[in-house]
Amino acid sequence: MDIDLINQNLAKANLSKIKKQTSDFDRNILKKKELKEACAGFEAIFLHTMIKSMRKSLPGDKFLNDSHGMDIYKSMYDQYLAEELSKSRTSIGVKEFLYHQLKESL
Repeated sequence: MDIDLINQNLAKANLSKIKKQTSDFDRNILKKKELKEACAGFEAIFLHTMIKSMRKSLPGDKFLNDSHGMDIYKSMYDQYLAEELSKSRTSIGVKEFLYHQLKESL
C-alpha cells in the first residue's frame, strides 16, 4: 500500500513537472511570436517613414489638385503599403535582423 502511494505521488510530481515544462515551452513560443510581430510592426513604421519621405521629394501632381482629402488618402495608402510590405516574405530585412538580435534576450 505504501508503494502505491509513493508511485501515485511520483506520478503527480512528474505530471506537474511535465505541465510546467510544456507551459514554459508555450510561453517561449508565445514570446517569440510576439517578438516577431513587434519586429514586423517596427519595420512597418520604418517603411512608412521612408515612403513618406520619398513622397515629399516628388513634385506635386499636375492632374489632380492637391487637397487635404488627397493628402489623407495618400497617407492612408502609404500606411497600407508599408504594412503589406512588412508582411511579405521579400521585405527589406529589418524585421529579420531585429528578431535575430533580440531573440537571444528572451
